[in-house]
Parts: sequence; C-alpha cells; structure tokens
Amino acid sequence: MLSSSDDQSSIRVLLAVGNAEKERQLLEGLPGDGLVVAGRCLDGPSLAERAASPDLDVALASSDLHRLSATILTAVRDARLPLVLIAEGQDVSRYGELAHLVPASAGASDIAAALRAAVRRGPVYNAPAASAQTEDAGMQGSSPGGDGDGRRGRLVAVVSGKGAPGKTTVAVGLAAALAERRRQVVLVDADLWGGNVGAYLDLDPRRGLFALAYGKDASLSEWAGRVDEELQEGPGFMVLGGIERAEQRSAISADVTAAAVAALREAFDDVVVDGGCAIVGAASPATDALLRQAERILVVSAADLVAVWNARAALRYLREGLGVEAECVSIVLNRREGREQYDAEEVERALSAPVLAALPEDRKAARRAAGEQVPLTAVGGDAARELRRLASRLIAREAAAAAGPGRRRWRLAFRRA
Repeated sequence: MLSSSDDQSSIRVLLAVGNAEKERQLLEGLPGDGLVVAGRCLDGPSLAERAASPDLDVALASSDLHRLSATILTAVRDARLPLVLIAEGQDVSRYGELAHLVPASAGASDIAAALRAAVRRGPVYNAPAASAQTEDAGMQGSSPGGDGDGRRGRLVAVVSGKGAPGKTTVAVGLAAALAERRRQVVLVDADLWGGNVGAYLDLDPRRGLFALAYGKDASLSEWAGRVDEELQEGPGFMVLGGIERAEQRSAISADVTAAAVAALREAFDDVVVDGGCAIVGAASPATDALLRQAERILVVSAADLVAVWNARAALRYLREGLGVEAECVSIVLNRREGREQYDAEEVERALSAPVLAALPEDRKAARRAAGEQVPLTAVGGDAARELRRLASRLIAREAAAAAGPGRRRWRLAFRRA
C-alpha cells in the first residue's frame, strides 16, 4: 500500500458514495488534488469485497451508502484498507471506531487532505470519547481472559495446494495443541468447497458460516452475539463450522467471513482457519479476504515430488495472486516417511520458504483419531509431538513479534471446554 507524506503522490481511491451529485463533485474534484479514483462501489457489500484488492490505497464512503453497516466497515478495516467516511449526526458515534470521519459539509480539498492523512495513519481509528467511555464500562468483566486493552487475536490460516495432504488434520491438531497451552482458540472451517471439520469432530452441520450468511445486517455487538450462537464446543477449543456442499459456497461472501473472523479475533487468542486449497480457480473472494488478513499462513504439503510441486503453485498464488508477504508464509510437511521422500531442508531449498514442522506418517494414531473423532494430539504419537512443537514455535514467534497495545475483546458468551 502506498504510504507517503508527499501531497502530490498519486493515491488510488475506492469511491463508495451513494449520493449521485456528491459523487459527481468528487469525481471532478479529487483527481485535481493529485488523487486517482481507481474504482467505484454502489453498495456496502461491494465495498467490502473490493477492499481486499491490492491495487487500492484508501476508500472513501458515505454513511448513507446503500446497505452500509458496521459489519461492512469491520470487513473493510480487517482487509487493512484505510477508510474515510463522510458522516454526520448519529453516524459519527455509530461508526467512529471504524473509519476516519469527515463532516458531510466538507469540500473536495478537505476530503482530499483526509484521504492523504488516512493513507499515512492506516486503518487505525479513534472512538468518540462518549461512546468509548460507554463501551469501556460495558467491557468490564467481559469474556474469559479479556483484558480490555485493544489488541486483536492472531489469525493463522492453514491451506494447501491441489490434492489432500491433510490440511484439516493439521488445522484441527494445531487448534488442540494451542489450546493445551491455555490459549483461547477457535477453529473456523472456511474451506468453501465443502469442509470436513464438522465431520471430523462430529459437530452439528446446520450451525456455522452458512447460517450467518442468511442473517440480517447488524451492529458490531449484535454481530458478535450472532457468531456466538453459531459456535460449537470442540475438544478443548471452539469451532465455527463451514458448509457441507460446494454449491453452498456462493452464499458465503467476503463481508460475512471477514466480519465473523473480526468478532472472533476480539475474543480469542488464536483464530485458526482451515482455508482449503489456495490455487487459481479454487479459491473464493471470501477465503482470499481471510488469507490477506492472516498473520501466519501454513501451507501443508506431503513430502513427495507431486505434493511439493502443488505446494509451489499454492505459494505462487499467495505471493503473486494475493500479494501476501513472503515472511508470513511457512510450510508444514505432513505424513513424511522414509528416506525416499524429501526432508525439510530439501523442501525449503525447493520452495524458498521455511519449514516450520515435519509431521511423520503415523497411521495407527491417524486411524484411532478418525475413529474416535478427536485431534491427533488426543491419541499421542510422533505426529502429535510434532504438532505440539509447531504450536510452541508459533507462540514463540508471536511473543518475539509482539510490540504494542494489547487486545480488547468482545463480551461473547464463549465457554471453556
């Protein structure tokens, strides 16, 4: 994203203004101030979907935009696109934490200055004093472990290339291993070709993302409550289910997944996402939006030639297709056995990406875990030990990178399993 203090820098603006006359004035006035209108949106959902695009620097929206809601603005924020909102009256307190605000009476030059300031500051917003005091008071005694200090939980996405190298097994096992370390963990099944987390853990297939997709637009607190209703208890962690059949994937939009994960990040230490296949033609805008937000993406691969080749395609899609930074992506080798398969050093050299873990083939443990519908960590074995080491490495990296304010959590009625 472009970030410059030079007033003449070319800044690419996504325009989402519902008023036709106001839009015409902005289209005429903003380019004259050194800004480029790179796209237009006619409603809130299209704003949320376009926010993940890498060819934008800032968004400009109006509070009277059709179907605009706090859920939509949360999705834009979590896509890390700075947003300037033209607002007045009650919308100032309603959206104050979700955008940089300018009054409806502001002229094109004032709005241009606000857009440049937003690019410099990024998607970090200040709550109006009155609403902040009210909300802080309501946060006291909130969800387990809540510290009321503004830092969000970490998003870890587990994906793969073509094939079935065991990404769901790794995602479930990693969630359990993190929970063993007294971290509050939620596992999200975002494999929109039909995820297997619900079947793996014997959960209710009617609850999860698919049910959220048919809900109404809601405020942040209402959305958090809806997500809470769809959560199910897993073995030591919570689970937000996905969809059973691939034909249901069209119902899951980017704003649904982004808003759900945003609420979960306010309440949990770790949000582990089973993201399915990260390849051209298989991914969806909803999954892509989550991958762009993730602090860590784990690409699961077997240790044979074909699997490593498929992992290379996944890495290319993440880096070139989604613009994910290389340091955010690591490899997890799964089901490795025998000297005829590649070791971690050889895979690192071939893929130019670090291998965080190499899980050995453990058929006995895998059969028992599948039969009992529990994570690998619950049955023990060599693979379970490596999953625990992987969890320790992720926690150590988070601790090394942590610098800044802590996380504020929503008052969700999440239960400890």
